[in-house]
Amino acid sequence: PNTEYQYILQGSDAAGTIYRSDPFTFTTPAVADSPFGTNIAPTGSITAVSSEFSDTFAATNAIDGDLGTEWSTAGDGDNAYIEIDLGQPRDITAIAFRTRQMTDGTAITNTFTITIDDQHYGPYPTGPEPAVLAEPVTAQTVRIDADQTTGGNTGATEIEIYAG
Repeated sequence: PNTEYQYILQGSDAAGTIYRSDPFTFTTPAVADSPFGTNIAPTGSITAVSSEFSDTFAATNAIDGDLGTEWSTAGDGDNAYIEIDLGQPRDITAIAFRTRQMTDGTAITNTFTITIDDQHYGPYPTGPEPAVLAEPVTAQTVRIDADQTTGGNTGATEIEIYAG
């Protein structure tokens, strides 16, 4: 976000003449403020997880802020869960669970639940839009469970926990 990139266009015609442009630049847009608050998941740490397929698919990938990495379980399906310690009590306003998926239609988490201090919330649909809590809930540890899945190596490309 808010990064300037430079580029040059180059090509050639049928006779082999090379053409090259002057340098151009563009700047990517800044991150838009979220109406849900700040995503604090990347500052947290994983305290429990149902399983990890391998080191490449570690649970920490679910909270690293990178949609190019993912956490995958070792076949947990509906029994997948992850627990995140936020380091201190925070007022949680919303949580997003972006599911991973295999090309054969497996490993998709359709809905998830949230547990905070033995209180259960959900189920909520997965996707880029966060599940908004009816009112902020103060929590230091958040557990997220797969509720309904297509089975297999379920997990997440990213989990976002918003605090106001």
